[in-house]
Amino acid sequence: MLLSRAVARGIPSALQMVKSLIDNPMIVSTTPPWAISLEVESYSKRASAEVSQRPVIVPGTGVKQFLNDNVAPQPLEWHLTGYIPGDDLIEQTCAFTPIVHGNTELLWLAFKLGSRIMFKDTDQIPYLNCVIADLETNYTKDCKNKMPFSMTIREINTIESSVANLSEAEKNALPTGEDESMGATSTTSEKNITDLADKLGIGASKSGEVLNR
Repeated sequence: MLLSRAVARGIPSALQMVKSLIDNPMIVSTTPPWAISLEVESYSKRASAEVSQRPVIVPGTGVKQFLNDNVAPQPLEWHLTGYIPGDDLIEQTCAFTPIVHGNTELLWLAFKLGSRIMFKDTDQIPYLNCVIADLETNYTKDCKNKMPFSMTIREINTIESSVANLSEAEKNALPTGEDESMGATSTTSEKNITDLADKLGIGASKSGEVLNR
């Protein structure tokens, strides 16, 4: 692969690309396999919780007050703005940017299909069940070989993760069959993304290397 050869030869641009893969937030799809490291200028992480309350009367005083009885954390959200990068080794100007456009199209397809993705945060922690909640890309003449973007990524709760702590009796009471409403994609949809990734030569290998050209 071009990237591994360039790294072995100590080419500065290749070494910088590997550093960005480690340091920058990354979106990874396993079905089909591809990965994109994002150049982020603005980053925020948000968490909230649903807190339910019930009114009670304090015995002996008659004082009314609310007690919290349940706390349910909401899914995590990340809001990112920055650039979708390409390959600095072959994309020196905006005249020829197949990897930039290929990476951008893969993100749009993942958003349109509601595909599950793995998101690697800036703290290097991988969040396995996520979706792209909103996505915006903008073309500007002066950005050369990068695509400006704005994106919200949301962690999702799935049936598998929700039943992990249930008892066997509770698990047996659940309806059978797979729930395909949580980020599932059809075989045809997955094939469309696979074909695009193969055509652009940017699929991820099993060893975790991102760019396969």
